[in-house]
Amino acid sequence: EGIVSADAFIKAATKTALLAKFSIPASTAEGFLFPDTYSLHYHMDAEQLVSLMISNFFTKTAALPGVPSDVETLYKKVILASIVEREYRLIDEAPLIASVFTNRLAIGMGLQSCATVEYIITELQGLPHPTRLLAQDLEIDSPYNTYLWAGLPPAPISNPGLIALSASFAPLKTNYRYFRLSDVTTGQHIFTRTLDEHVEAGRMLYLKKKAGR
Repeated sequence: EGIVSADAFIKAATKTALLAKFSIPASTAEGFLFPDTYSLHYHMDAEQLVSLMISNFFTKTAALPGVPSDVETLYKKVILASIVEREYRLIDEAPLIASVFTNRLAIGMGLQSCATVEYIITELQGLPHPTRLLAQDLEIDSPYNTYLWAGLPPAPISNPGLIALSASFAPLKTNYRYFRLSDVTTGQHIFTRTLDEHVEAGRMLYLKKKAGR
């Protein structure tokens, strides 16, 4: 749009000195480029733009409950929030999704997030966004594949907004370890505690769909 070039923006977002200025313990500012409405001017400096977005991240998150004080914990929470950002569609479900992932992390269980696999396909492999994931997609050899590896991926997969960040900084206390999409139109999910409940929820959804309800 005549503000900065994509190449200049990416270069600025990976500049070591700029990342050090904000104590971001990573090789890129991804995750800290806060999504918001900004007043910009044409042909502005790329570093100014990246700095503006990062500064806004810390300004907007400073008062959120549960915001970590140390940078390493903050970075992990941002990674978690970046996954929640790509998984939720209903605002009131974001804290529930964050609770599922937090509960899985606590027991060393894989996050099994489709969003991380989609990130591999679209951002790392440069392929079109899949209409649905296939079994072979879940076997892609990548540290971002949360179906293959337990724990968080090595870096954020998106730049989360306040809803996902709030949910990840202070996730709800639940016993949920599973969630399943129940309404494609609204993005509503069913949350369950055990694998048996998760499978049963899928069976009931299948029967409802087969019955045309």
